[in-house]
Amino acid sequence: MSGLASKEETVYGAQWNSVHEGYFSNPEVASALIQKIHEIAYQSRPNKIIDLGGGTGFLLSDLDLADIHQRITLVDLDNSAAQLTIAKSAGLSCVQSSVDTFSRADVGNADQRFLFIMRSVLHYFGKDGLRAANRHIRGQARPGDYFIHQSASFANSQDADCINRLYNFLNTGKWYPTIDFMKECLLAENWQVEEICPALPLKLKSEDLMHRYHLDDAVMNRIGKQLLQNSSCSENILVKTDGGFCAHLNYSIYICTPIPAPSILESID
Repeated sequence: MSGLASKEETVYGAQWNSVHEGYFSNPEVASALIQKIHEIAYQSRPNKIIDLGGGTGFLLSDLDLADIHQRITLVDLDNSAAQLTIAKSAGLSCVQSSVDTFSRADVGNADQRFLFIMRSVLHYFGKDGLRAANRHIRGQARPGDYFIHQSASFANSQDADCINRLYNFLNTGKWYPTIDFMKECLLAENWQVEEICPALPLKLKSEDLMHRYHLDDAVMNRIGKQLLQNSSCSENILVKTDGGFCAHLNYSIYICTPIPAPSILESID
């Protein structure tokens, strides 16, 4: 994951809050995820909420836990020093590590109850790494923990294929599943999906993608023509604009609990 994420370091830090029209720092956009985190936190009473790939700490900073009558430590785990610098300035506890290598001991004690949260991270692992990432996170979870993640995923393979074609042209290594495929991956790694609910989509304007991935006009125009020519993408996923094109990254929120299984060794890595 670190190799893929490093390509985007120029938009990390303070600039991250303005990426894609401020999608990742907009309270209204995050409201569905925040609500689910509140619901599960009130129900499970975790000792710690750990934001995996938490970046600048926006999600943690936006939580209002006053109605939960115990002290909860908020931990931002991210591999980017630039992102964590912003999180530290907000008073959050920070751990610099990668989602696919961290251990439970990095973020707390074995006897504590955790609520793991995550937004827009799993696609960094690509198609071949999705199950392994879910497996690693499951390996750090214990009975009573929860894993809530908002991940880009699509209702059908046609829409998923359209977005994956775009990201293949962008040469990022990112990959996006269908909702059914995500459910299968989670279940295969002993995660029980308790609930799935929608979140607001992310607009991917061609000019924003050009800036984020350091492409010039010629390359972006060529990508746009390849996508739009004889495209089988539905209009809610890809549309032509005056400036190029706009794609839509659809998100769902997955509420997961660890399935106790004899095949999984419940030990701290």
